[in-house]
Order: sequence, then C-alpha cells, then structure tokens
Amino acid sequence: MESTPINEVRRIDDDLYVITETESVHCYVLVGRERALVFDIGYGYEDIRPLVHQITSLPLMLVVSHGDPDHALGCGWFDEVWVHPLDWGKVLANDTYDLRKRAIDYRLHKMPQLKGVIDETAFLSRRIVGTRPHFLYAGDIIELGGVTLEVIHTPGHSYGHIMLLDAKHGRLFSGDQVTVHNVWYFNSSDEQAPFAQAVQSLRSLLARRQEYSSIYPAHDIFPVGHEVIEDQLYCFEHELAETYMDDVPFVSFIGSGYQHRYRTCELIYSDDRLAEWLGHSIERLGAGA
Repeated sequence: MESTPINEVRRIDDDLYVITETESVHCYVLVGRERALVFDIGYGYEDIRPLVHQITSLPLMLVVSHGDPDHALGCGWFDEVWVHPLDWGKVLANDTYDLRKRAIDYRLHKMPQLKGVIDETAFLSRRIVGTRPHFLYAGDIIELGGVTLEVIHTPGHSYGHIMLLDAKHGRLFSGDQVTVHNVWYFNSSDEQAPFAQAVQSLRSLLARRQEYSSIYPAHDIFPVGHEVIEDQLYCFEHELAETYMDDVPFVSFIGSGYQHRYRTCELIYSDDRLAEWLGHSIERLGAGA
C-alpha cells in the first residue's frame, strides 16, 4: 500500500483503511461490496482519490463529521459531499484564502519537509463552491453492501457534528468529539454548541455502548474505548468546575482559550463557554481567554 509524503495509507482490516494527512487527521475508508465511503477528508493538501483507488475501485461516497477546515476543506476534490445541514454553512465559511493561508503556514512551520511538496498556490486558490452537498440526519442509514452505517448526531464540538456507527463490526467513527486529542470549545456559541449539548451527546453514546467496542477518532491514537467517553463526561459534570483555575493558556492559528486535562480527556475552552456552563462569571489572575 503506497503512501505519499503528505498522506500515509494503512490497512486496519479487510474492509477498513485509514489515510492520515500530515500526521494529523485520520480519513477512514470503509469498503463494502457495492461502494466505499471516505469519512472526513482533511485540509486537502493533495488529492487523495488516487490513494483511495489503490484500495478499491468501487464508487466513492464522501462524508464529513463536521465543518472544521481540517475535516472538510478537502471537499473541493470531490463532486459531492454528505454532511449534516447545520454544518454546511461552516464548511463554506471556512473556505477562505485567509484561513487556507494560516493553515498552510502553520503546517509548513510544523513540517518544513513538506515545503515544495504541497502545491501552495493550488491549495490557496482551490474552492469548495462546486461541490454539491447532500444532507444527513440522525438515524439515517448508509448501505455500502455488507457494511451498514447509522448516522448519529452528536452536537457539541460543532452543532452539526455527526458520527457513524457500524454496529455489525462494533465500530464507532467519532470525528472530533470523542478522542484523546484535544477537543476545541473556544469558539462562540453560534459555531459550537453549549457544553450542555455536548454532555447530552456523550450520555446518549454511553447509553448505546453495547453496540460498539472500538472507537475511531479523527485525531491521535485509534481505536480507543468507552473510557474516553466516560472521562470526558466526568470532566464536564464534576472535575472541570473544581480544577479549572489550574488551567494554562492555549493559542492556535484558529483561536485561543485554556487547556484542561483530565485522564484521557483534553478540552480547549474559553471562559465565556465555561461561564455559560457553570452559571457564574470566571475570574482568573491576569487576562482571561
């Protein structure tokens, strides 16, 4: 299985592969008898369709977990994409020259070996406007032929965040919301759902824990287990309120907030989002985030 300097291709099982963009974003390829599905597409620094075609020659369906640029900017390589309607506007809003420039500058600073490998001019000029959206809702079923996926709507990190459940094989593809990687909650409430909705999504996932044993996030290690959901839920409902004063500032090219760690859970949040959750203003020594 050939990879490129930008994208690494790995086989997980006979019907499941992962293409990891720039050592960061996992794009999962699920192969059925009739068609294949790509879940998340990364920034799209290069066209990954040739990599997918070395896995399967079946027709491809692209589904994105949500509209963040590291999951959806690559949509421009595809004619069609499936997404929850609450995040299609986010996909388009992130498709700007400014955001693409900040993204490529950050990546090349972090991975200078990709300078000259990524076509910067093409990346900065590419747009998603020609990609046709199709909308997915909670409970929708996607049939690939021998592989059946249920769409689970999990608002929190994003209002239109979705996961895919493959109950037959005990797999949950969790996007950004369930991961040992940091989960960002520092954007305003018009972009990211309140903590209360994230908590409800986590509770709903735990209520169905018997349907899956392996969780495949979009970042960091995979698979992970139910404990990642349990840790995040306990953090929101108990631990965060008791220890947030110890948290340190976090800065990225997208925005800034505070970094909170509890067991397998890592949250990046703003004081505004925390205050909304706790029901009182947040006061810290020094400037707030």
